[in-house]
Amino acid sequence: MREVLIARNLAKIVETPTVTRQEVRPLDGAKAKMLLKAARDHRLYGLWLRRGEVLGLTWADVDPTNGQLRVRRNLQRIKCELIFGTPKTMCSVRTVSLPKRCVAALSAHKVTQAQERTVAGNKWRPLPQQPSGLIFTTATGRATDPRGPNRMLTVLCRNAEIRRIRVHDLRHTCASLLLAQGVDARTIMETLGHSTITMTLDAYAHVMHTTLRAAADRMDDALGLDEEDGDAVSLAAG
Repeated sequence: MREVLIARNLAKIVETPTVTRQEVRPLDGAKAKMLLKAARDHRLYGLWLRRGEVLGLTWADVDPTNGQLRVRRNLQRIKCELIFGTPKTMCSVRTVSLPKRCVAALSAHKVTQAQERTVAGNKWRPLPQQPSGLIFTTATGRATDPRGPNRMLTVLCRNAEIRRIRVHDLRHTCASLLLAQGVDARTIMETLGHSTITMTLDAYAHVMHTTLRAAADRMDDALGLDEEDGDAVSLAAG
């Protein structure tokens, strides 16, 4: 149409299918603690973050002194091959601040991995295409297949006696717990690597009511109004 080759764009009248978004079912704080307790003795205890990004991490990406890690690659299975690549958006390449317990888990994992490498000896054989110093490997140094964490998590959920969840639901759990603790949406967006804040708000709207209620309560505290003044403010806000 821009080149005046056709008078009408028939694509504009096509009815597009409705996309059904899968329900987000994050764990609450109590269930998340139960899962972590069940996973504590697992050799990949420090893995339970975002699967593709975590499996692509190397020790060079971790700064334990400042409690940070840099996300700059991911790992995917494409057909029968494990492929290391870059995250799909520039926002996904980011530096993430880590809780102290996460830094401790990674430090413990580094010791465990060194012991496994000693035990493996000549059987420690990384894949030719994997980067040096990969954090989460098999007991013989190979990159962890992205399908593996799904099976591991199923077992851990059963051991923790909680409902079965997907690895991706752990990401939602992280965001939901941060929202419940009053962390602002912009910070959560940057932590998760979302390209826009709209994506964050749309994904976690189901837990925003807690934050909104807290905001309303803080307004009461800030203004220190009695009931009559409060009625006037309510009318003005409406």
